[in-house]
Amino acid sequence: MIVLKERAEIKITYPLETFDGKENIVFFDIETTGFSRKYCHIYLIGCMYYIGDTLMYTQWLAENKNEEANILMAFYQFIKKFSTIIHFNGNSFDMPFVKVRGEKYRLDFDFTQFQCIDIYKSVSGISHILKMENQKQKTYENLLGIERTDPFSGGELIEVYREYLRTKDERLLLPLLLHNKEDVLNMGKLLSLYAVYDLFEGNFTVSDLTVRSFEGISQEQKKEVQILLQLKNPIPVKISYGFENLYLNAQDDRAMLTVSSIHENLKLFYDNPKEYYYLPLEDEAVHKSLSMFVDSKYRKAATRETCYKKISDDYIPLYGECAGFLTIFKRRYADQYGFVPLDALDLANAPDYARHLFAYLMKNK
Repeated sequence: MIVLKERAEIKITYPLETFDGKENIVFFDIETTGFSRKYCHIYLIGCMYYIGDTLMYTQWLAENKNEEANILMAFYQFIKKFSTIIHFNGNSFDMPFVKVRGEKYRLDFDFTQFQCIDIYKSVSGISHILKMENQKQKTYENLLGIERTDPFSGGELIEVYREYLRTKDERLLLPLLLHNKEDVLNMGKLLSLYAVYDLFEGNFTVSDLTVRSFEGISQEQKKEVQILLQLKNPIPVKISYGFENLYLNAQDDRAMLTVSSIHENLKLFYDNPKEYYYLPLEDEAVHKSLSMFVDSKYRKAATRETCYKKISDDYIPLYGECAGFLTIFKRRYADQYGFVPLDALDLANAPDYARHLFAYLMKNK
């Protein structure tokens, strides 16, 4: 077994104390001879961690197939000192692979005892916002302008490893170790994307709220509301994204949500339609306590669909329940989404409304 231990010459910009004390955190990645946990084996494990204020990385490489047990044992003993594991897609690949291979050698890798941070899982849900073409680690690295020295993919290195086992040519060690090293070190850089995840999770404060009037394409007067956000952690990329009548622009530690309003005659539906009459001529409902003022031939029993009052106003969209808004207007009773008056939005409920919009943007790709 080859063991390599060196300083990691990178800077992690995302605040690790968000998760744990930095001395309790380890980044890790594995290299395997294939995707089958039953028939393939692990030949390389890499870790990055802090010793004091110094960032280090360690690699364990199996020099033959029989040494898989050795590197797994070394890793098993090593991670005991940590409480948080950070990885890229480790929930789906690395950890289940390690657990199954460990069982072969009677090593119980219980990852449930760790806090596990999957960078991939966190950022893949907003990949459409980041305009990613795929979910590969190298693609996220390209987004941040991270350049690799390693020219190979993990799949291509399987043949390189097999050739190393056959020839023991030490020149093949460089590409094997380099790929894993850059996978692990670049995770520290990719962690800065977690700041975008923070934004969509609502980790911000609202610093300003502005309603702007402007002239539309057809010279009609329109309005939009701009919600200015102060971010908890600066994001490493510039974001410009629009969906329907919502627009997001973000850079560094600032973001702005812009919501276009509509001006319509919308319906406020009442509860308990049995207590109301519907007035077809007025196209609205009236409580039965007022029915003495309406001729019986001009009224009829209200239903859920006709038990409403219409109000003309400027409205902004609501995509389900949102704290701070109890009165919801709709076009039709059966509509899934509704609206609230534009002037119902203020600095007090703007944070809840912004989080509501981020949740909607995450769901709609």
